[in-house]
Amino acid sequence: MKPSLLVIDDDQAHREGLTLLLEDEGYQVAEADSAVRALELMEKKDFDLIITDYKMQKMDGMELLKLINDRDPLQKVIMVTGYSSIEHAVQAVHLGALDYIPKPVDPVKLKEVVRRALQVDRGNELPHSTPERYLHFGEIIGKSRAIRLVVKKIQEIANIDVPVMIYGESGTGKELVARALHSHSVRARQPFVAVNTGSIPKDLISSDLFGHEKGAFTGAVEMKRGKFEEADQGTLFLDEISSMDEKVQIALLRVLENHEIERVGSNRKIAINVRTVTATNIRPEQLIEDKRLREDLFYRLNVYSIDIPPLRERVEDIMLIADAFRQKFNTDYRLEVTGFDEETQEVLETYSWPGNIRELRNVVLRAQITAKGDVRKKDLPENLYRGFAPGQEIRFPAGTPLPQIERESIIKTLRMARGNKMKAAEMLGISRRSLYNKIEDYTIRDEEFS
Repeated sequence: MKPSLLVIDDDQAHREGLTLLLEDEGYQVAEADSAVRALELMEKKDFDLIITDYKMQKMDGMELLKLINDRDPLQKVIMVTGYSSIEHAVQAVHLGALDYIPKPVDPVKLKEVVRRALQVDRGNELPHSTPERYLHFGEIIGKSRAIRLVVKKIQEIANIDVPVMIYGESGTGKELVARALHSHSVRARQPFVAVNTGSIPKDLISSDLFGHEKGAFTGAVEMKRGKFEEADQGTLFLDEISSMDEKVQIALLRVLENHEIERVGSNRKIAINVRTVTATNIRPEQLIEDKRLREDLFYRLNVYSIDIPPLRERVEDIMLIADAFRQKFNTDYRLEVTGFDEETQEVLETYSWPGNIRELRNVVLRAQITAKGDVRKKDLPENLYRGFAPGQEIRFPAGTPLPQIERESIIKTLRMARGNKMKAAEMLGISRRSLYNKIEDYTIRDEEFS
């Protein structure tokens, strides 16, 4: 399929000249003589690349660029103008333009800029001109503006080799984001090592991260390399960093400052070159306020931050993700589920998903095991639709603090599970340990759900 371009310019001769030049290169080109007309065309069709003039009547290119960026942060745009200045160039790039070309346009330069723009991340994102545009960036799937903003941030920082902190509720896919950062960075061919620090006993975490020498402690029957050494030259992903005690945090801060580690039971320093990506399901500011994360360590880890939206804030992505799981499980388990009927889709899109994508995955897998043909409502767990009729939305009021939403969701789930924490954790799509931690964090008393 030919790449689809949109050329916007109120100067007819210049617009037609650019169109002919690009059509000669094999592109499919549409024209708009104003920003307003361009917006009308964008409502009807998606474009792989937009080329817009800066100076136009009623709405100039900068205003249009802002509207395009608000609509789709990943839309590729090139700005062309006869009023070239460094200030305008910086503003255009800040608003999301890939490049900024002065008039009169050099045909050779334009063709090269267009060719380069269309090559950016081709293969990770389906072309905009496909009938149903959506994003498939590594293992990240969606079409919502919220998830496109996440991908844009990954693209911005992947090759800038600084520590990144990821915030998101449990089950939102923090490790997927970390893996995408790694696979699009200069370290992509080197190791990616993931560590869930919350699942490691506190007395063993130093050994797990930094390694130990033989005989360093009871049970250390041989030398062991730690995760930092395993990740040397690559990326180390540390999940649930709030679970690390003060001693380990001090040691981690020293590693980040000096780029060297010491195995437990040794004084020998070992140089390491690792990019650290950390994650937490508690707001970093809250961790500092609660003294669960040292402030100096926070500033070392949080050079750049990425917030992942919960699934309830990206409703338009739910069925895309569910269908991707359906296809995967059909292959993995030799199933033949064909899709989801309308009633099932409505239930999935109105449920609040406290366990986020992890919970959705578990629900789809369980449903596929019993489904014949399409997944139907009867194949879903009752807690997804019990208590509301089809078409009735379950929503917290806008502006409700996220901790309040999570706390109430946990209490409701514990009530449904009749206080069985193992079952409640499974329904929420989180580990039992994570559920116990949340019950403690939110001071949830037994009488609230019994």
